Amino acid sequence: MAWWRWSGTILLIVFAGAAVVSKDQQKKEPPFPLNLFARAKPEDYVGEKECARCHKPYFASYEASPHALPMRDPKAPLDKRGCEGCHGPGEIHLEDVEDPTKVIIFTKATERQVALACLRCHADTMRLSQWHRTEHARAGVSCTSCHQIHRNPQKERNHPSLLPGQAPWTTNKKDDVALLKDTEVNLCGQCHQRQVAQFRLPFHHPVLEGRTNCTDCHDVHPSRQARRKTNPFKGTCVTCHAQTIGPFVFEHDPVAGWSGDGCTDCHQPHGSPHPALLKSSSRGLCNQCHTDKGNSHFPGQTCWQSGCHIAVHGSNTDRFLRTP
Repeated sequence: MAWWRWSGTILLIVFAGAAVVSKDQQKKEPPFPLNLFARAKPEDYVGEKECARCHKPYFASYEASPHALPMRDPKAPLDKRGCEGCHGPGEIHLEDVEDPTKVIIFTKATERQVALACLRCHADTMRLSQWHRTEHARAGVSCTSCHQIHRNPQKERNHPSLLPGQAPWTTNKKDDVALLKDTEVNLCGQCHQRQVAQFRLPFHHPVLEGRTNCTDCHDVHPSRQARRKTNPFKGTCVTCHAQTIGPFVFEHDPVAGWSGDGCTDCHQPHGSPHPALLKSSSRGLCNQCHTDKGNSHFPGQTCWQSGCHIAVHGSNTDRFLRTP
């Protein structure tokens, strides 16, 4: 046989092999725990009553949880119904109940595996790609670090108040819907202890008093849609402090977003020893930016209390933010 016929045959074999490899790659099984749902057949879903035979305490707490109603929707697909919607098909688990790879055990799963399982239904909260970019994901905090799959009062933490001398915190209705393991301030305070300490300073946002929550300012499930609702320069501060939003004819540069970090250039957001959560109670606060005025201009203790530059956020009459 001529050499060019042999070469043609070899090329056909190579291309055929590449096509087979490409096809195999397309059929590659998704990672655990998504592979449990991908390989499941309709008959692999045994129903929540079958699960209740072995897991009675968990089934009872599931029935009283917010998960029960939507997961009993007869129009929902089989892989999003009942216990199996979170823990995987029951028949696969029954093949070997000791095998942790055939059932989703959230207490033993990694942060990524927990996120993969939860975001099957909660994709409207955030996508997996968004979760990977969050500080919580980088710190190893998973969905189940803060949330319970079903309410189990016997396992809930009963933390004392983070403010000494007050009664322990009680869970409000918002926490019940979100299935939080504890109140927001206690959950966040476990990791963000510096911020909790700042809430004990003389001037602070009333988080420990229960009048505001951490999530009033912070989005724990950040998404592109949520960022669009936030003022890019003034952040979430103007949600409550509407008197500072303007618009003003003459705006203070940090407030307008032309320089600096916005409100936090002057204010400590969690707590401060100075009124109005200011970083300093003296004219040194202004001197951190206006260094050219620090050596030649002596207005008194503070620039805004001397009777001159009192429109610290903005003015409609004077470019130097002075009194009209």
